[in-house]
Amino acid sequence: MLIVTSVFAGPERSPWLMDDLASELVRQGHEVDVVVADATHPGPRGFRDGSPDGLRVFSVGPEGVRPGAAFKLLAYLAMGWRLHTHAPRALRKQYDLGVYTSIASFTWGLPARLRRSGRIRRLMLVLWDFFPVHQLEIGRIRAGWAAAPMKAIEKSAIVDADVVALMSDANVRFFRSYFGLGSETIVLPPWSSSGSIDDAPGRWRASTLRVLWGGQIARGRGLDVLLDAARILEADPATRESVEILIAGDGPERERMQNAARDLGIVRFLGALPRDDFRRLLASAHLGMAITVEGVSVPTFPSKIVEYSGAGLPSLVCIESASDVRDLVMSRGIGLVAPADDPEAIATQIRAAYAELRQNELERRSTAARAFWADELSVEHAARTISTAPGATV
Repeated sequence: MLIVTSVFAGPERSPWLMDDLASELVRQGHEVDVVVADATHPGPRGFRDGSPDGLRVFSVGPEGVRPGAAFKLLAYLAMGWRLHTHAPRALRKQYDLGVYTSIASFTWGLPARLRRSGRIRRLMLVLWDFFPVHQLEIGRIRAGWAAAPMKAIEKSAIVDADVVALMSDANVRFFRSYFGLGSETIVLPPWSSSGSIDDAPGRWRASTLRVLWGGQIARGRGLDVLLDAARILEADPATRESVEILIAGDGPERERMQNAARDLGIVRFLGALPRDDFRRLLASAHLGMAITVEGVSVPTFPSKIVEYSGAGLPSLVCIESASDVRDLVMSRGIGLVAPADDPEAIATQIRAAYAELRQNELERRSTAARAFWADELSVEHAARTISTAPGATV
């Protein structure tokens, strides 16, 4: 099997989804090569040391990144050139299955080229990001004039995929309408390897509800609405003493968010945490926050729900109306839901979670979350789904 990805931590950084997937595929008996095209984390080019037997990791660089937009663009262009000149010479002659991830454009057409040449027998795209529409809607990309050419490039990078894996049924429907492609599709939620986390001592007997938000602090993450909900809770003496909200992560909006929360005693910013530290925090929390923004057409599936569930942490999912994740959360009993843009409703659900903590109901949701993770959100489930998907069986 071949994986082409723009993000692969390797031994140098905290593992990511594709690290977990590659290791699990090897554990399940497959031989896996990974081509890493990561323009934001410089490192040595060529094969990486430290990979387990059955896994080979080949990086096309860059080895260093200089500051400035022009140098960043040059780094991307050079990386694309090396994908087509260096990577094919280092790869095996034949693969049963190739897997690449969105944003598909950032693989520079290498998976499609290998599929068309016959070096990959079947090709699967794991699509998490609808590019560029989602980035435009949340304000991460502001050059609206570039939307049409960016969409055309992304579509051209998808059309050769035999199978497209999408996060939910709503994502499948959006994929059909947005790109107009008739590709074979499967539903594959994001995954994690977090199911071995044990509860911290006394977790469900605590008198204070610990609410955790984790992720990159950037545009389109809904933290402004969460802070508005925190102000409502802070103004209520009952919740001021019984709720704490922890925000773990870093990003371009962190300073602004911290300044906005300066007067909120129930909110603490923890910064970016290594994976092991974050998982220890998960084991001591009572409610995991997943919050998006309203007014977007793309149905989202917040990936933090996956890690929360694997740690037995119920979720409070505050999500846009286009998503079908609220139905999943309610039907599985793994958490609470609220509209993405309604701080009063979010504050009400945090109060409800505190009541459930005192009544031992939140622990019941914890058990349901672990079961859901094992059934549909574990990396073991993802690896089996990918390796046995219709038209992609290896």
